[in-house]
Amino acid sequence: MNSTRALVAVVLALLAGCGRESWPDPPVIDLATYEAEYASWREQQQELVGAVLPIAGLWPLAEGETAFGADASLPIVLPSSVSPSRAGVFRREGTTITVIPATDANLRLPDGTRIDRAVEADHIVLGKLRLVVDDVGDDRRWVSAWDGDHPAVERPPTVETYPLDKAWRVAARFDAFDAPKPVRVPDVRGGFMNFVAAGELVFRLNGEEMRLTALGEPGGEQFFVMFKDPTNLTTTYSGYRILTPAVVRGGEWTVLDFNFAFNPPCAYSKYTLCPLPPPENQLQVAVEAGVKRLPSAQGFPVLE
Repeated sequence: MNSTRALVAVVLALLAGCGRESWPDPPVIDLATYEAEYASWREQQQELVGAVLPIAGLWPLAEGETAFGADASLPIVLPSSVSPSRAGVFRREGTTITVIPATDANLRLPDGTRIDRAVEADHIVLGKLRLVVDDVGDDRRWVSAWDGDHPAVERPPTVETYPLDKAWRVAARFDAFDAPKPVRVPDVRGGFMNFVAAGELVFRLNGEEMRLTALGEPGGEQFFVMFKDPTNLTTTYSGYRILTPAVVRGGEWTVLDFNFAFNPPCAYSKYTLCPLPPPENQLQVAVEAGVKRLPSAQGFPVLE
């Protein structure tokens, strides 16, 4: 009788195992290819730092006229070393941006053409400064200034990362929502950005099942995944980091490789616009992979 019961128990256990979903390993990748991809990605992160640190200012652009120059009373205040007291005016009329130069302001278009009359433009040059009007959705426009004399242009700080470790490369199943969900995501400037939540990526770390909400536009090739984890308190940027895994259909598998987790621009400059991660994208495991914080010892401010 005891042997019969034991046999039944074994059979039931096997049946239960058959109903349990197997968890695949990520596709095998050649080590040399993997290391080359990682080296290329690190170069991209280095370029990002060199492009973002020189951003010298960010201002909202309302409808109507917004003056800019070195005068401290103007809505957009520029360094007196490159700008006259009043350099010109941005006129915003719906989606149309017109630049009206002040006399002898020496404003130019990116191709070097001098601006000597009102002209439609969303990118102008003033000495070593580049002023760009960005559309961030929700009918919001912002003017950013990029300083060509910033030391990071010639000598950007070195991006530090955790050592490459295949243990942080995992398979993730995409559980698509019944229909993509439009979501309004808060940003670091107190506004909102519009995204589409496509579904959830389900994966395992240390044997524990976890989920991350994946954003993505129909027809896109990559998901956009913002996540937080305990390393934000110590070795990584305090805000969050980003992954961009390949898009797959619902029920299919993609790869989450935390070795390629990178910082948003707001990790390097306060003069940026960044969305904030969905509150559910808080991992409990410390993800010791990907980009770290910029070390303050290199002489650049660390934004926290």
